[in-house]
Amino acid sequence: MGGLPKKAQQLEALRGKKTAVLPLDSGALLFKDEKLPQDQREQLVVTAQGIVTAYNKMSFAGVGIARQDLAAGLPFLLALQKKASFPWLSANLLSRTDRKPWFKPHTLLTTGGMRIAVIGLTAQGADSLLTDKDNAVIAPWEEVLPQELAQLRGRAGMTILLSSYPSAINRKIAEAHPEIHLILQGGDSRGNMPPERVNNTLITQVEPQGKSVGFLEVHWNAESKRWEETGSENLLTDKQNELDRLGWQINRYRRQGDPTQAFKNQPQVLEAYNDMLAKQRLLEEEILRLTAEQNARDANRSRFSSYSFHFETMRKDLPDNPSVRAIVDATTSEVNRIGKAAVKARISESTGRKQEGTSEKYAGSTACTSCHAPQFAKWRTTQHATAYDTLETKEQQFNVQCLPCHITGPAAQTGQEMLALAHDLRQVGCESCHGPAQAHTLQPAAAKVGQPTMATCQRCHTGDHDDRFNFSEALSRLRCGAD
Repeated sequence: MGGLPKKAQQLEALRGKKTAVLPLDSGALLFKDEKLPQDQREQLVVTAQGIVTAYNKMSFAGVGIARQDLAAGLPFLLALQKKASFPWLSANLLSRTDRKPWFKPHTLLTTGGMRIAVIGLTAQGADSLLTDKDNAVIAPWEEVLPQELAQLRGRAGMTILLSSYPSAINRKIAEAHPEIHLILQGGDSRGNMPPERVNNTLITQVEPQGKSVGFLEVHWNAESKRWEETGSENLLTDKQNELDRLGWQINRYRRQGDPTQAFKNQPQVLEAYNDMLAKQRLLEEEILRLTAEQNARDANRSRFSSYSFHFETMRKDLPDNPSVRAIVDATTSEVNRIGKAAVKARISESTGRKQEGTSEKYAGSTACTSCHAPQFAKWRTTQHATAYDTLETKEQQFNVQCLPCHITGPAAQTGQEMLALAHDLRQVGCESCHGPAQAHTLQPAAAKVGQPTMATCQRCHTGDHDDRFNFSEALSRLRCGAD
């Protein structure tokens, strides 16, 4: 939930500029997965409650229910709904006995002088998230959506669907129901997806768990209720956003001086910089062409509805909203307290001493020193070697949601293991990059360790945690030398 204070500040700034702002979330808000590890449940539930408190503060207009939101059980979500100042929406999460919805199937909102209907749909899945005691079922969209649309006919100038179904099903929905004008999809989908027009419906998504925020500015013609044919305008916006991102990356290289001199002994880094310059020139030429096309478009566009969009990563340099920052800090403090209490309970249940755990496959960084002393010495100078210390400084060393990226992993698969990890694994050590090395310490020639790839680093260096990460640059800077 670390990005929520920045999202809140962006929303507040947007409300200061625009007269009509409609904040919506398509779901998968509370949890990342459909099942909660039992030993992390208490911490994850507290985090979910903090997220709802933050969304209350941000005055969200509606949130769809995805399968992940049911991970703590239907009773938990029903209880949490009572604490929410926004409606949770699902037209197809029904009582098994009377087929009535457990949550609001839709909500009618007025913004910008126009009435907007927002419907929620929860995706079905192979495994049931609901127990017999829940008396609940997730019905097929074909069963409930037509009647919802029939009830809303003539009552709204625009209809939005919050759907956690995958893209393929959302396209079928758009083909069957052109009266739905916008589908915001979430849940199982990954990454940002620019708006795609299917029939008379736009389908788009923002990557889950607050890693990005999506802005869709709509100029709606309530008479025609039809989108204009997409042309150069949206592509131009996309290219301009791409040029901005590229310019930001290029400036990072230039902060260290003339790149041809600063990286003359790092050919890989210099090559990456020159590739960016070439791409920048091509983008500038394409933007000029697209701008000319846009200026030459027919002036008859006012008959149709238009839109523009962009996605923004929750960068660390964005300002925080103080009120939501306080909510997040209080929540993470409580999460850390729960983890600390679990450690104390385990100590009292054992011999009075903390029992440190190790993994059979991991040896710990100290084991590398006998053969790789220079490499170990270099590692000790990096931030990886003090990754766990940063959690202690922030009093988050018992937060199992933070721990995976601050320890040697994935050595620990459960919260209990992470909280009981051996001291030599409490940092981003050698085996975080090269993989478990217990076998290598016993048979160095026969059991060779691996080399880090971009995927290795991006387990933790994601946009919401490290928006400045550059794999080639990091590899050149952290390379520990020949083994």
